[in-house]
Amino acid sequence: MSIENQLKTELQHFAGTLHAPAQLDERIGAFIRKHTRTSAPSSRPVKRQYAIRAALIAACIFLFSGIAYASSLLYTMQTDKVRVELTQQAAASLPASLSAELTQSVRDIRSELASGESAYVYSAELEKRKLPALLKITAPAAYTDIEAWKTETKRRFAPFKAPTALPAGFAFVRGELEAPVGGIDAAAYEQYHSLLRKKALAGNRTIVWQKAPAASAAVSPMDMPGLVYANGEGEQIEVRYQVFPGDDAVTDIRTITGESTTAEKVSVSGKDGYYTLNRNHILSETGAMQSLVWLEAQDGSTILYQVTTPSLNVSQDDLLRIANSLQ
Repeated sequence: MSIENQLKTELQHFAGTLHAPAQLDERIGAFIRKHTRTSAPSSRPVKRQYAIRAALIAACIFLFSGIAYASSLLYTMQTDKVRVELTQQAAASLPASLSAELTQSVRDIRSELASGESAYVYSAELEKRKLPALLKITAPAAYTDIEAWKTETKRRFAPFKAPTALPAGFAFVRGELEAPVGGIDAAAYEQYHSLLRKKALAGNRTIVWQKAPAASAAVSPMDMPGLVYANGEGEQIEVRYQVFPGDDAVTDIRTITGESTTAEKVSVSGKDGYYTLNRNHILSETGAMQSLVWLEAQDGSTILYQVTTPSLNVSQDDLLRIANSLQ
Protein backbone atom coordinates (compact mmCIF):
# COMPACT_ATOMS: atom_id res chain seq x y z
CA MET A 1 0.00 0.00 0.00
CA SER A 2 1.40 3.44 -0.96
CA ILE A 3 1.98 6.07 1.72
CA GLU A 4 -0.79 8.22 0.21
CA ASN A 5 -3.34 5.38 0.29
CA GLN A 6 -2.22 4.33 3.75
CA LEU A 7 -2.66 7.88 5.02
CA LYS A 8 -6.07 8.10 3.35
CA THR A 9 -7.17 4.88 5.06
CA GLU A 10 -5.92 6.06 8.46
CA LEU A 11 -7.64 9.44 8.07
CA GLN A 12 -10.94 7.83 7.11
CA HIS A 13 -10.73 5.51 10.11
CA PHE A 14 -9.79 8.41 12.39
CA ALA A 15 -12.74 10.50 11.12
CA GLY A 16 -15.13 7.93 12.48
CA THR A 17 -13.86 8.51 16.02
CA LEU A 18 -14.01 12.31 16.14
CA HIS A 19 -16.71 14.96 16.16
CA ALA A 20 -15.29 18.29 15.04
CA PRO A 21 -17.15 21.58 15.45
CA ALA A 22 -19.25 22.20 12.35
CA GLN A 23 -17.41 25.39 11.44
CA LEU A 24 -14.14 23.48 11.09
CA ASP A 25 -15.46 20.73 8.83
CA GLU A 26 -15.10 22.57 5.51
CA ARG A 27 -11.64 23.98 6.23
CA ILE A 28 -10.18 20.76 7.62
CA GLY A 29 -11.76 18.73 4.86
CA ALA A 30 -10.17 20.97 2.23
CA PHE A 31 -6.82 20.68 3.96
CA ILE A 32 -6.96 16.88 4.03
CA ARG A 33 -8.08 16.63 0.40
CA LYS A 34 -5.29 18.96 -0.69
CA HIS A 35 -2.53 16.96 0.91
CA THR A 36 -3.81 13.47 0.16
CA ARG A 37 -5.14 14.22 -3.34
CA THR A 38 -8.39 12.40 -2.63
CA SER A 39 -11.76 13.21 -4.17
CA ALA A 40 -14.33 15.16 -2.22
CA PRO A 41 -16.01 13.11 0.49
CA SER A 42 -19.64 12.12 0.45
CA SER A 43 -22.06 14.74 1.74
CA ARG A 44 -23.61 12.14 4.05
CA PRO A 45 -22.83 13.03 7.69
CA VAL A 46 -20.27 10.82 9.41
CA LYS A 47 -21.08 9.49 12.84
CA ARG A 48 -18.48 10.71 15.35
CA GLN A 49 -18.06 9.92 19.01
CA TYR A 50 -16.04 12.91 20.21
CA ALA A 51 -15.90 16.67 19.96
CA ILE A 52 -12.38 17.91 19.31
CA ARG A 53 -11.31 21.38 20.41
CA ALA A 54 -8.54 21.91 17.89
CA ALA A 55 -6.72 19.92 15.25
CA LEU A 56 -3.26 19.94 16.74
CA ILE A 57 -1.02 19.60 13.71
CA ALA A 58 2.02 19.75 15.96
CA ALA A 59 2.35 18.97 19.60
CA CYS A 60 5.19 21.11 20.87
CA ILE A 61 7.86 19.11 22.58
CA PHE A 62 7.53 16.09 20.29
CA LEU A 63 7.14 18.12 17.10
CA PHE A 64 10.39 17.20 15.39
CA SER A 65 11.19 13.98 17.18
CA GLY A 66 10.46 12.28 13.85
CA ILE A 67 7.03 12.09 12.22
CA ALA A 68 5.53 9.65 9.71
CA TYR A 69 2.34 7.73 8.99
CA ALA A 70 2.76 4.07 9.97
CA SER A 71 3.63 3.74 13.63
CA SER A 72 3.56 1.59 16.75
CA LEU A 73 2.11 2.79 20.03
CA LEU A 74 4.50 3.85 22.80
CA TYR A 75 1.88 5.07 25.25
CA THR A 76 -1.60 6.48 25.73
CA MET A 77 -2.90 8.45 28.70
CA GLN A 78 -6.20 10.23 29.11
CA THR A 79 -8.77 11.93 31.28
CA ASP A 80 -12.44 12.29 30.39
CA LYS A 81 -11.58 15.40 28.31
CA VAL A 82 -8.04 14.90 26.98
CA ARG A 83 -6.33 11.96 25.32
CA VAL A 84 -2.58 11.98 24.64
CA GLU A 85 -0.95 9.37 22.41
CA LEU A 86 2.70 8.91 21.41
CA THR A 87 3.60 6.48 18.65
CA GLN A 88 6.88 5.47 17.05
CA GLN A 89 7.97 5.18 13.41
CA ALA A 90 11.14 3.34 12.44
CA ALA A 91 11.81 5.33 9.26
CA ALA A 92 11.39 8.78 10.83
CA SER A 93 15.02 9.64 11.59
CA LEU A 94 16.51 12.42 9.48
CA PRO A 95 20.08 12.65 8.15
CA ALA A 96 22.46 14.36 10.56
CA SER A 97 23.16 17.09 7.98
CA LEU A 98 19.48 17.99 7.71
CA SER A 99 19.05 17.96 11.49
CA ALA A 100 22.01 20.32 11.84
CA GLU A 101 20.65 22.61 9.12
CA LEU A 102 17.24 22.85 10.78
CA THR A 103 18.71 23.46 14.23
CA GLN A 104 20.98 26.24 12.92
CA SER A 105 18.18 27.81 10.89
CA VAL A 106 15.87 27.90 13.92
CA ARG A 107 18.64 29.49 15.99
CA ASP A 108 19.33 32.12 13.32
CA ILE A 109 15.66 32.98 12.78
CA ARG A 110 14.96 33.25 16.51
CA SER A 111 17.87 35.71 16.83
CA GLU A 112 15.99 38.04 14.47
CA LEU A 113 12.83 38.02 16.57
CA ALA A 114 12.12 40.56 19.26
CA SER A 115 11.02 39.39 22.69
CA GLY A 116 7.55 37.89 22.44
CA GLU A 117 7.56 37.61 18.64
CA SER A 118 6.93 34.37 16.71
CA ALA A 119 7.61 33.12 13.20
CA TYR A 120 6.39 30.34 10.92
CA VAL A 121 9.22 28.37 9.31
CA TYR A 122 8.89 26.15 6.23
CA SER A 123 11.36 23.41 5.26
CA ALA A 124 11.29 22.06 1.71
CA GLU A 125 13.43 19.09 2.79
CA LEU A 126 10.80 18.03 5.32
CA GLU A 127 8.16 18.44 2.62
CA LYS A 128 10.10 16.07 0.35
CA ARG A 129 10.05 13.44 3.08
CA LYS A 130 6.26 13.85 3.48
CA LEU A 131 6.73 15.20 7.01
CA PRO A 132 4.94 18.23 8.50
CA ALA A 133 6.99 20.96 6.85
CA LEU A 134 5.93 23.91 9.00
CA LEU A 135 6.84 24.85 12.54
CA LYS A 136 6.26 27.86 14.75
CA ILE A 137 9.16 29.26 16.73
CA THR A 138 9.03 32.01 19.36
CA ALA A 139 11.41 34.24 21.27
CA PRO A 140 9.48 34.10 24.56
CA ALA A 141 9.44 37.10 26.87
CA ALA A 142 11.40 36.27 30.03
CA TYR A 143 10.03 36.68 33.55
CA THR A 144 13.03 36.73 35.87
CA ASP A 145 10.76 37.21 38.89
CA ILE A 146 8.96 33.90 39.44
CA GLU A 147 6.24 35.58 41.52
CA ALA A 148 5.42 37.92 38.62
CA TRP A 149 5.24 34.86 36.34
CA LYS A 150 2.91 33.09 38.78
CA THR A 151 0.64 36.15 38.94
CA GLU A 152 0.44 36.43 35.15
CA THR A 153 -0.10 32.73 34.49
CA LYS A 154 -2.78 32.53 37.20
CA ARG A 155 -4.58 35.43 35.53
CA ARG A 156 -4.29 34.04 31.99
CA PHE A 157 -4.27 30.25 32.42
CA ALA A 158 -4.59 28.64 35.85
CA PRO A 159 -2.71 28.49 39.16
CA PHE A 160 0.32 26.33 38.28
CA LYS A 161 2.31 24.17 40.64
CA ALA A 162 6.03 25.00 40.79
CA PRO A 163 9.00 22.83 41.83
CA THR A 164 10.05 22.93 45.46
CA ALA A 165 13.05 20.60 44.97
CA LEU A 166 15.74 20.69 42.27
CA PRO A 167 18.82 18.62 41.39
CA ALA A 168 22.06 19.90 42.94
CA GLY A 169 23.39 22.99 41.19
CA PHE A 170 20.14 23.94 39.43
CA ALA A 171 18.39 27.26 40.03
CA PHE A 172 15.50 29.25 38.56
CA VAL A 173 16.45 31.26 35.45
CA ARG A 174 13.19 32.55 33.97
CA GLY A 175 9.51 31.98 33.39
CA GLU A 176 7.85 32.10 29.95
CA LEU A 177 4.27 32.40 28.68
CA GLU A 178 5.01 30.47 25.48
CA ALA A 179 7.30 27.64 24.42
CA PRO A 180 10.23 28.33 22.05
CA VAL A 181 8.74 25.72 19.67
CA GLY A 182 4.95 25.74 19.63
CA GLY A 183 1.96 23.92 18.20
CA ILE A 184 0.11 25.00 15.07
CA ASP A 185 -3.64 24.72 14.59
CA ALA A 186 -5.21 23.53 11.35
CA ALA A 187 -6.18 26.98 10.05
CA ALA A 188 -2.70 28.48 10.57
CA TYR A 189 -1.01 25.42 9.11
CA GLU A 190 -3.10 25.57 5.94
CA GLN A 191 -2.55 29.30 5.49
CA TYR A 192 1.19 29.53 6.14
CA HIS A 193 2.17 26.18 4.66
CA SER A 194 0.74 27.22 1.30
CA LEU A 195 2.15 30.74 1.49
CA LEU A 196 5.69 29.75 2.48
CA ARG A 197 5.83 26.75 0.16
CA LYS A 198 5.13 29.06 -2.80
CA LYS A 199 7.75 31.48 -1.51
CA ALA A 200 10.34 28.69 -1.25
CA LEU A 201 9.58 27.43 -4.77
CA ALA A 202 9.73 30.94 -6.25
CA GLY A 203 13.10 31.64 -4.65
CA ASN A 204 14.50 28.10 -5.04
CA ARG A 205 15.15 28.03 -1.28
CA THR A 206 14.97 25.12 1.14
CA ILE A 207 14.00 27.13 4.24
CA VAL A 208 11.83 30.25 4.34
CA TRP A 209 10.04 32.00 7.18
CA GLN A 210 7.66 34.81 8.03
CA LYS A 211 6.82 36.60 11.24
CA ALA A 212 3.51 35.55 12.77
CA PRO A 213 0.82 38.14 13.57
CA ALA A 214 0.85 39.50 17.10
CA ALA A 215 -0.71 37.01 19.49
CA SER A 216 -4.28 37.72 20.54
CA ALA A 217 -5.28 38.08 24.16
CA ALA A 218 -7.25 34.84 23.96
CA VAL A 219 -5.65 31.86 25.68
CA SER A 220 -5.14 28.74 23.57
CA PRO A 221 -4.07 25.16 24.38
CA MET A 222 -1.28 25.89 21.91
CA ASP A 223 0.27 28.18 24.53
CA MET A 224 2.73 26.35 26.74
CA PRO A 225 3.92 28.55 29.60
CA GLY A 226 6.90 27.20 31.44
CA LEU A 227 9.68 27.54 33.99
CA VAL A 228 13.35 27.21 33.02
CA TYR A 229 16.07 26.07 35.40
CA ALA A 230 19.82 25.79 34.73
CA ASN A 231 23.10 24.89 36.40
CA GLY A 232 26.60 26.32 36.12
CA GLU A 233 27.42 24.11 33.13
CA GLY A 234 24.54 25.59 31.13
CA GLU A 235 22.38 22.46 31.31
CA GLN A 236 18.67 23.20 31.43
CA ILE A 237 15.49 21.65 32.78
CA GLU A 238 12.08 22.98 31.78
CA VAL A 239 8.66 22.54 33.38
CA ARG A 240 5.87 23.18 30.86
CA TYR A 241 2.10 23.43 31.27
CA GLN A 242 -0.60 22.96 28.63
CA VAL A 243 -4.15 23.84 29.72
CA PHE A 244 -7.30 22.38 28.15
CA PRO A 245 -10.56 24.05 29.29
CA GLY A 246 -13.20 21.91 30.94
CA ASP A 247 -16.10 22.34 28.52
CA ASP A 248 -17.90 19.78 26.37
CA ALA A 249 -15.01 19.41 23.89
CA VAL A 250 -12.61 16.50 23.94
CA THR A 251 -9.06 17.09 22.73
CA ASP A 252 -7.13 14.29 21.08
CA ILE A 253 -3.36 14.86 20.78
CA ARG A 254 -1.56 12.36 18.58
CA THR A 255 2.19 12.75 18.12
CA ILE A 256 4.85 10.52 16.60
CA THR A 257 8.50 10.03 17.44
CA GLY A 258 11.45 8.24 15.88
CA GLU A 259 12.81 4.76 16.46
CA SER A 260 15.44 5.95 18.93
CA THR A 261 12.79 6.94 21.49
CA THR A 262 12.04 4.69 24.44
CA ALA A 263 9.13 5.05 26.88
CA GLU A 264 8.56 3.86 30.43
CA LYS A 265 5.47 4.13 32.60
CA VAL A 266 6.12 5.94 35.90
CA SER A 267 4.16 7.29 38.86
CA VAL A 268 4.04 11.03 39.58
CA SER A 269 2.47 11.84 42.93
CA GLY A 270 0.28 8.78 42.58
CA LYS A 271 -0.75 9.54 38.98
CA ASP A 272 0.26 7.57 35.90
CA GLY A 273 2.83 9.27 33.75
CA TYR A 274 5.47 8.41 31.15
CA TYR A 275 9.20 8.97 30.89
CA THR A 276 10.66 9.09 27.38
CA LEU A 277 14.23 9.32 26.13
CA ASN A 278 14.78 10.41 22.54
CA ARG A 279 18.40 10.22 21.36
CA ASN A 280 17.66 11.75 17.95
CA HIS A 281 15.67 14.89 18.71
CA ILE A 282 16.12 17.26 15.80
CA LEU A 283 15.77 20.61 17.59
CA SER A 284 17.82 19.67 20.65
CA GLU A 285 21.25 21.25 20.96
CA THR A 286 22.57 17.95 22.32
CA GLY A 287 20.61 15.74 19.92
CA ALA A 288 18.75 14.20 22.86
CA MET A 289 15.62 14.94 24.87
CA GLN A 290 14.36 13.44 28.09
CA SER A 291 10.73 14.06 28.96
CA LEU A 292 8.38 13.24 31.81
CA VAL A 293 4.66 13.82 31.08
CA TRP A 294 1.40 13.34 32.96
CA LEU A 295 -2.15 14.71 33.11
CA GLU A 296 -3.95 16.34 36.03
CA ALA A 297 -7.53 17.56 36.38
CA GLN A 298 -7.78 20.98 38.06
CA ASP A 299 -10.84 23.17 38.62
CA GLY A 300 -12.70 21.51 35.74
CA SER A 301 -9.79 21.87 33.31
CA THR A 302 -7.05 19.39 32.37
CA ILE A 303 -3.36 20.28 32.55
CA LEU A 304 -0.69 18.40 30.62
CA TYR A 305 2.53 18.66 32.63
CA GLN A 306 5.94 18.14 31.02
CA VAL A 307 9.35 18.14 32.69
CA THR A 308 12.08 18.00 30.04
CA THR A 309 15.83 18.31 29.56
CA PRO A 310 18.18 18.01 26.58
CA SER A 311 20.98 16.95 28.94
CA LEU A 312 21.92 13.30 29.39
CA ASN A 313 23.68 14.22 32.63
CA VAL A 314 20.29 14.79 34.25
CA SER A 315 18.84 11.47 35.43
CA GLN A 316 15.32 10.11 35.26
CA ASP A 317 15.28 10.28 39.06
CA ASP A 318 16.13 13.99 38.85
CA LEU A 319 13.10 14.62 36.65
CA LEU A 320 10.88 12.56 38.94
CA ARG A 321 12.18 14.44 41.97
CA ILE A 322 11.14 17.73 40.37
CA ALA A 323 7.75 16.37 39.26
CA ASN A 324 6.94 14.94 42.68
CA SER A 325 7.88 18.22 44.37
CA LEU A 326 5.44 20.42 42.46
CA GLN A 327 3.26 22.45 44.81
